[in-house]
Order: sequence, then C-alpha cells, then structure tokens
Amino acid sequence: MASLDVGADRLWYDDTGGDGLPLVLLHPGITDSRIWDPLLPHLGSHRVIRFDRRGFGQSPRATETHSAVGDLTSLLDHLDAERVHLIGNSMGGETSLALAVTAPERVASTTLLCPGIGGYPWTDGDEDPELEAEWNRAKGARDLPALAAVQRRVWFRSGSDDYLDGQLLAATELQFSPAAELEQENPEQWSHLDELATPTTVIAGELDPADSLQASIDLAAKIPGAVLVRLPVDHVPQYRDPGAVAEAVLATAARAI
Repeated sequence: MASLDVGADRLWYDDTGGDGLPLVLLHPGITDSRIWDPLLPHLGSHRVIRFDRRGFGQSPRATETHSAVGDLTSLLDHLDAERVHLIGNSMGGETSLALAVTAPERVASTTLLCPGIGGYPWTDGDEDPELEAEWNRAKGARDLPALAAVQRRVWFRSGSDDYLDGQLLAATELQFSPAAELEQENPEQWSHLDELATPTTVIAGELDPADSLQASIDLAAKIPGAVLVRLPVDHVPQYRDPGAVAEAVLATAARAI
C-alpha cells in the first residue's frame, strides 16, 4: 500500500504486483475501495490495482480542481501501467468509460457494474414521492445522517451493515462539503460509445433503482459486442456476489487481444 502526490493532494493506492495486464478496480461514489475486498480472493494471481479517490477512504479531501479520469491517468502513469483492464462500479464505471473513449489504446477491456454514464439521457425512473420528501426535508435541515439513511434505501436494497452504513455517511458528508465542488466532470461518453471496440461486460443489478438498471441495459445495447450480465443484487454487485462478478471480469479480460 502506498500513496501518490497528485498536484497539491494525495491518492492512496494498493498494487498487488505480478505479471500480465493489471486489473484496475474503481470504486463507486458511495463507498471507498474496500468495497472490492470480497472480490479480491476470486481474482487469483492477477495483478490488481485499486485506489481511493480524493476524499474517500485513506485519500484526503481535494484542495484543488481535478477530474476522476485525470487522477486515474496519473496513477496509471506512475505505475507504468500502459494498458489495463478496467473494472468500475457506478461512478467508477463512468470514469472507466471516460478513459475508454478518450484513450482507448490504454484500455484492454472494461467490466462495468451498475455504471454511471456521462451524457446518458437519464430519466426520473420510479421515484418514491415519500422518499423524495424525506430527502428534501433532510437536505433542508442539513441532517447528514438522515440523508445517508435515504440513500441506503435507494442503493442498498439487498441490505446494509456497519461498513456500508459508515460509507454512506462519509460519502454524504463529502457530497455536502466544499471539496465536492472541486471535482470537474469527466469527458462525455454516451455519444462516442457506438465506436468503442473495447471488449466490455455490463453487470446490471436487478435491485438497482429503475433508471440505473435501464441505463445498464441501454449501455450494453449501445456498445458493439458488449455482454450484459443481470444479477439479483443492488448497486454493489461485487459486494453481494463476488464470485459471479469475478467470473465476468476474468471472462471479459480473456476477450482482450
């Protein structure tokens, strides 16, 4: 485990070492990189790289403007990882797509778990009016624990535990801090995906919110040759069914030239 200076800030990362193209794990915006812990034993002897984005886990909050894909590129350059397999969940999936469309030569394959998608025509889905009212009340009162509790009902429909609850509270505190305003958007992806030649698997959670589930389905249909895997889980498939996710990751990596 080590850290990398990125501008005025610092990123914590872990690199297991080993031969072959690395598997790079990008966590969602509601947890840190420990969300991948259940998956690691299923990846065998592969070299695995993971890191905490600014403000998550062991990486301090940002003090300057930055982008997630910029930080990812800086870390890959630091580790001399010219070409990698990207495995991204939610916001980590969106960053994976951003690198795949802007520097496709660096991406051997992508496995995307309930991913965000820059430029996708998002809809309101099946929003629960009662839940939305709770969110607005908590936001108006700046009640961060109450806001985290609402998010738990949205993202963790398979159930929660102390780790997930703590992660949601920490992510909510970051979301409503000045540091959150320093992150710039990644390059847009949706309009470029018809041309993407990277072997891709999209893992959709059947218990994910309706708009996120539909986005995963649409993404798999838009990327040429993409494989769609549907699992009976919520927004964090690697935490719920690491064996099935590992199978998809390794199968996708094996498709890479």
